[in-house]
Amino acid sequence: MYNIEFQESADENLDFIFSYIAEDNWIVAIKVINKINQTIQNLRLFPYMWKPYFELMREIVEPKYKFRILYKIVWNNIFIVSITKNTNSF
Repeated sequence: MYNIEFQESADENLDFIFSYIAEDNWIVAIKVINKINQTIQNLRLFPYMWKPYFELMREIVEPKYKFRILYKIVWNNIFIVSITKNTNSF
């Protein structure tokens, strides 16, 4: 099993996402953050199931809320680099 570590940029991204959504509805903000975290936790068992993005980076597009999660795998560690809204979703 892999360890997951959030880099500072990813933590800041989650804080911003939560704050932005919570301005309108904090219950939805909690649901969105929980779904993103649940998607990230699935990486512990299946870190290579998502497509390569750039060099050592890989990309997840979280299916329900369409957030783009960039991460890299180093040995038994997964580093979450950034979490942003996927602008390519329909």
